[in-house]
Amino acid sequence: MQGILEQDMTDFELVVIDDGSTDETQAMLQQFAANHPNLRIDILRNDRNIGANPSRNHGIAATTAPLVCFLDCDSIPEPQWLRAILTPFDDNKVGAVNGMVVDVPPRNVFELTLKGNHRVHGTPHANRLTAGNMCVRRSLLQRYGFDEDRAATTVTATGTPDVSVSGRGDEEGLYLHLRAAGHEIRLAHEAIIEHDHPINGRSFLRQAWRGGRSAARLVYKYSLPHRLDVMPFVLMLLTFPALMLDWPWSGVPMLFFAAGCAALVYNDLCRKKKTIGETILTFPFMLLYYALRVSAYVLESLRLRLTPHGIKRVTLPLPTRKL
Repeated sequence: MQGILEQDMTDFELVVIDDGSTDETQAMLQQFAANHPNLRIDILRNDRNIGANPSRNHGIAATTAPLVCFLDCDSIPEPQWLRAILTPFDDNKVGAVNGMVVDVPPRNVFELTLKGNHRVHGTPHANRLTAGNMCVRRSLLQRYGFDEDRAATTVTATGTPDVSVSGRGDEEGLYLHLRAAGHEIRLAHEAIIEHDHPINGRSFLRQAWRGGRSAARLVYKYSLPHRLDVMPFVLMLLTFPALMLDWPWSGVPMLFFAAGCAALVYNDLCRKKKTIGETILTFPFMLLYYALRVSAYVLESLRLRLTPHGIKRVTLPLPTRKL
């Protein structure tokens, strides 16, 4: 909350969604509102945990502002964040703006492995949206909204929602709708937030598994091509019996495996901006991550095609302009 108070512009409304918390969150929010009477703040509470996207849609319905910015509870904005993320909307062609996400210094090898996962690329157009640091025209949010048929939130051993996992691509459906409708999606380099989401071994494995499931659901719903990051490893599995054949056929699965590894290294160095040393250190953990991600992706893809479910498929037109 301190990051909101330190913004260099003050003309905004703050909507906070308490997604069915069972701790002292509600009391803390009420105290925060009482301590800052000049801040326009609306605290909404779900009677039960319904997940990130339904909560975001709940918040959208509660505001009348023409531009709606999003922060997650682990997002700490810099003082110029709000001004920087609003500036591109001076151009009426812009439908959404994404800011830059900077990770806090990793505290363990699992956080180091996932360092840079939320980085968005593009100049000036963003190649995706990240829900923890973005702004969208309210009229478009009312038209498209966030998908509410993503993978359900799992619970911990104590029965409370598992909030240790992030980055399931919940905003990707909205991005696809905006892109298909021809709206420009800009990247605001100066709209910076610091992302502080603790990760341990258990949440690392859960994120890999749930991320693979979520990717499969997105591909299925929007009839997309299979994800490029998983395909080399899927092809390796499909051609694995070739190992029993004579050369050169026996080398086919290894070729796919090498291509997948090369893509992971390229992604770490060029997109996530890891150092060579960080990439080498985390490579075995990244392979473990993708072993789980690919397994979940394949199993969820099969389940969606072979068993009943509640996902309604959508076919979107091609984008009308280059984004």
